[in-house]
Amino acid sequence: MPIVIIGGVTATGKTSTAKKLKEVLHWDYVEADEYHPQSNIDKMQAGIALTDEDRLPWLLTLHKQLEKYSALGQSCIITCSALKKSYRQILLCGITNPSVQAKMPCEDFYLFMLTLPRDVLHKRLIQRQSEHFMNPRLLDSQLQTLELPASQEDEPCTHVIDCDGLSLDEVIEKIRKIIKQ
Repeated sequence: MPIVIIGGVTATGKTSTAKKLKEVLHWDYVEADEYHPQSNIDKMQAGIALTDEDRLPWLLTLHKQLEKYSALGQSCIITCSALKKSYRQILLCGITNPSVQAKMPCEDFYLFMLTLPRDVLHKRLIQRQSEHFMNPRLLDSQLQTLELPASQEDEPCTHVIDCDGLSLDEVIEKIRKIIKQ
């Protein structure tokens, strides 16, 4: 009963990847952007970066979604930027105290952090500006916030995929190989 989380900064292809995985695996798909409170959406549209405090209720709501699927023994795919290790800890474990380091529940959880060069991300953001609430001015703040795992031992269930030069099908194949699906 794998649960797959697709993370990364804006415009890395989280939604496209999740939708394609849903199509291939026939699993439920949860789009994290739909769980942002209106106040967060308003800030992002205005080009104002979210704070940790802004993100906390959103991450806890997503954690509850993951818990629900886990309790039902049902696979799902969820998108969530999950930019910082502390955000991933909230998402996977529900732990909000950054001084508490919990062991991530890796048995059935796979978190894939998608990466792309800044210029590719910026070009994608400009192209989709009318379709999405994320203001392109926030790209640099997201890149500054991004904390990729230092090593696989540091965050065993988090896998970084450099998507530069890869087709969507190649990204899906990498994910499927890791989750053995």
